[in-house]
Amino acid sequence: MANRCYPAIAGILLILSVTAALSEPGELRYRVYIEGVSRDLRLELRDISDAVAFMNKPPASKILLRRRAERDIDRFRQHLRTYAYYDARISVRVDTERTPVRVYFDVEKGPLYELREVTLDWRDRPEEGEDRLDLPTPARLGLRIGDPAGATDIRNAENNLVAFLKRRGFPFARVQDREVVVDHRTRDVSVTYAFESGPVAEFGTTEIRGLDRLKEDYLRRQIPWSPGDPYNHDTVRRLQRRLIESQLYASVRVAGDEALDEDGRLPMVLDLQERKPRSVGIGIRYATDEGWGGKFTWEHRNRFGRGERLDLSGLLTEIGYAVELGFRKPDFVVLDQILRMTLRLSEEDTDAFVSRNYRLSAMLERQITRELVLGQGIGFKYSEVDQLDRLDRFSLLSFPAQLDWDTSNDLFHPTRGGRLSLRGVPFLDVSDTDLHFLRGRAGYTRYVRVRRRPEMVLAGRVMAGSIVGVSRENVPADERFYAGGGGSVRGYAYQSVGPLEGDVPLGGRSLLVMSAEWRVRATERIGFSIFTDGGSVYEDAVPRMGEDMRWGTGAGLRYFTPIGPLRLDVAVPLNRRREIDDSFQIYISIGQAF
Repeated sequence: MANRCYPAIAGILLILSVTAALSEPGELRYRVYIEGVSRDLRLELRDISDAVAFMNKPPASKILLRRRAERDIDRFRQHLRTYAYYDARISVRVDTERTPVRVYFDVEKGPLYELREVTLDWRDRPEEGEDRLDLPTPARLGLRIGDPAGATDIRNAENNLVAFLKRRGFPFARVQDREVVVDHRTRDVSVTYAFESGPVAEFGTTEIRGLDRLKEDYLRRQIPWSPGDPYNHDTVRRLQRRLIESQLYASVRVAGDEALDEDGRLPMVLDLQERKPRSVGIGIRYATDEGWGGKFTWEHRNRFGRGERLDLSGLLTEIGYAVELGFRKPDFVVLDQILRMTLRLSEEDTDAFVSRNYRLSAMLERQITRELVLGQGIGFKYSEVDQLDRLDRFSLLSFPAQLDWDTSNDLFHPTRGGRLSLRGVPFLDVSDTDLHFLRGRAGYTRYVRVRRRPEMVLAGRVMAGSIVGVSRENVPADERFYAGGGGSVRGYAYQSVGPLEGDVPLGGRSLLVMSAEWRVRATERIGFSIFTDGGSVYEDAVPRMGEDMRWGTGAGLRYFTPIGPLRLDVAVPLNRRREIDDSFQIYISIGQAF
């Protein structure tokens, strides 16, 4: 009888010991260390780790901590397969002798596996002889025989295959099965995609849903297909992107029906929800050289039912004011052509000059590609300019031309790509035909992301300008080039870099400005920067680097908001001029400096 009790007693003791282990009082604070991989890969593994994600919720026992860590092993193996490591070995060590407890993941990636073969199994292949039967090569799908067989590339190739078929007129194409065979002996990977293309189709009728204030004829004009055109999914995506970028809609869905109609065509549906057309905005900025400034904007994005944009803005600073009324007509005469008209009243009272003026301009812009925009226009400006107690009046007729090429990835916080801006404006004073000149300006900015976590971006900028056809004294003071301030050479007062008469900036006929900035986004909200700016303006029409160049440097703080980073920069002049330059300048605004 006693012998029969021993197993029961042992079982009870085991249950009690396990219960006690799971019920240890207190919480096990711990840290996680991932060893055996590069820094970038370690950061990626930490991003998908439960042990890392729940460090702020420590478990109550060592057993629960180990279980939490062991759940990460399969996640890590799956992630390593995206880099073609199919034989990774991962172990977990928990060191309870230290406080806080340390959890170690020992990662052995193993060898890279190469792609050996890609097979496309067309299940519903039509009869031979049709002109749509040429299937893409593995390279066209993003796979190359002999390259590492990353799991992400294999999944992306599946999407690329479906996209290829939809471009060739098969709207219902789908991959039924993806078979991946890993040979651990040869360290090779073979992939088979079994797919159905479905029938070839043409575009059918297009139904538009959800319009309220927008005119249907305006929207139909933007549809890039007609009934009977061969179906192409890229055309569908281009229309959807175009509608989203118009900022007229809260939601956009462009899709085909679930089946072909009786004529073998695919009916299309545009399902839209319009945005509220009006919006207002308020902005504020500060700089030690310019003082406080505030801006108010009002916008109507669909004034007459065809996407016309009417906007009113007002700017008030300690050195002047400006009121501007603008009108934008999209798809003017032809698609991808914009008419812009602007009326602006302003007054500037700076150390360089006092200018009271109004401008009227019209600009025709042509969207050549998604990145390239060309523009040509006409403008008129009447101004009264006072510099060094000399008052001049000008009635300038101008014919501006411009080119903008933008490959950057974000308007307010770009991290890659570049921006090229070219401007050329011939001026003619209609009240004095002897005054005519050409003002040109070019600028290029480049952004390079050098690290992903934490995000580090190297940004560089160069600007140059020239005025030809007239001496500096005959160029209106408010049309000359100036440098210094938050938009050019930080550390120096607004417009103060360049030729001076006493403490009055005279401006120049040429401009050269260069900037370099190292930007770090330390957290989701907080970032900082270190920058150097240099530049000057010159009396001659050709800029030159030399002793006249002024350099400034400084550091900045960034607070990232949904509408862009809030910027605080503090800059000091490196070539400080006695009784002219302050020891530092402060700038506060929305958006990066460039």
